[in-house]
Amino acid sequence: MAELLAFILVLAPVTQSGYGLTYIKEEFLHDLAMISLFIQWVTLVSLWLLCLVRRQLCQLESDSIIGIVSFLLILIVTFAVSELAYELQEYMSSVEAGRIFAHQKFQLKCFFISAIVSLIILVFFYHYQFIKKEIAVLSYVIILMATLILIDWISFFKTEPSLYHHALKHQWFVWRNMGISAIVNAIALRYFYIQFHWKKEIETSANARAQALQARIRPHFLFNSMNSIASLIRFQPDKAEQAVLDFADLFRASLVDIKTTVTFQEEFTLCRQYLNIETLRLGERLQVIWEIDKIPVDALLPPLSLQPLLENAVYHGIQPLTEGGTISITGQFDGKYIKLTIKNPLRNSHFSHQGHHIAQDNIRQRLQVFYGSLAKLNIQKEDDNWYQVNLIIPYRNQSFS
Repeated sequence: MAELLAFILVLAPVTQSGYGLTYIKEEFLHDLAMISLFIQWVTLVSLWLLCLVRRQLCQLESDSIIGIVSFLLILIVTFAVSELAYELQEYMSSVEAGRIFAHQKFQLKCFFISAIVSLIILVFFYHYQFIKKEIAVLSYVIILMATLILIDWISFFKTEPSLYHHALKHQWFVWRNMGISAIVNAIALRYFYIQFHWKKEIETSANARAQALQARIRPHFLFNSMNSIASLIRFQPDKAEQAVLDFADLFRASLVDIKTTVTFQEEFTLCRQYLNIETLRLGERLQVIWEIDKIPVDALLPPLSLQPLLENAVYHGIQPLTEGGTISITGQFDGKYIKLTIKNPLRNSHFSHQGHHIAQDNIRQRLQVFYGSLAKLNIQKEDDNWYQVNLIIPYRNQSFS
């Protein structure tokens, strides 16, 4: 954004009188370099300052006050860099150094006095709970900004008549920069504010959908699994006990809050526990082939990315078939992307997979939140005999930043 602004500021005067091909040949690159240098200093120092006070800003309750404080801090940085750049230019132009140093000394002296006195007063009011923390912080930044403006105007009116031209030029330089900075940063901060809340709403919606999808698992297990366990208690108590343990582990995993990410190992364990319970109900009708040795176990992915797809494969693929069938889960990894393929048989050409779309749309949305356009989920049918879901996600682990 800073470099785009630099190009705009350099290109804008080209259409005015006095500018033309000669300016482009001789002065354009020089002006672009100097304006870019100035804007980059303002940008980098502002970012550094905002990062420095980020923890303190996050303690404020109001987003609006945080935005105003950030805006004023950027303006203060713009003012300081403008003053420094102008004084440096004047010094290099052989203007009297004593006047420059006296001007800077006056500004710094007044600014530090105002900063210390106002800080003491505001801390006193905050300590005795006369004002809230947000109001104290906002008032302090406003006082600093007002102090800089007042000092600059006092210096201007105290200027000797012989140096009035230089003082007027100085005012134009500083306030032109302040005006441009105010407009650009107001737009940028507003954009980031809207983007932040938009992303937050998407994540909230995705988490709510994930919770709803997670809740869909419980009725299936609550009835089917309990019936399977009840039938095993008398004749196969060992299997019944193991089923209860798997059932408890699976529900413990499904009842916890939705995490940001889970490892592939955790999702794989959840899927195995689910299939173990379904095997008690379907018996040998359910066969599963795992070919996932190539996938890193530390790969991060959204929770409940695989289990709902396996649930669809069981309920819409294996369960309707009298003879049962085989679900194959194949994993590939090329160093950057992980591809998971879940394949199950179909009952006949007239079978409709209505249940797939609910889970798949849910998973697509959560993949969009986590990976953007890098992740894909697509469906393939082979001669109406096989149904295949392909899940492609970028490889990320705990060290990913």
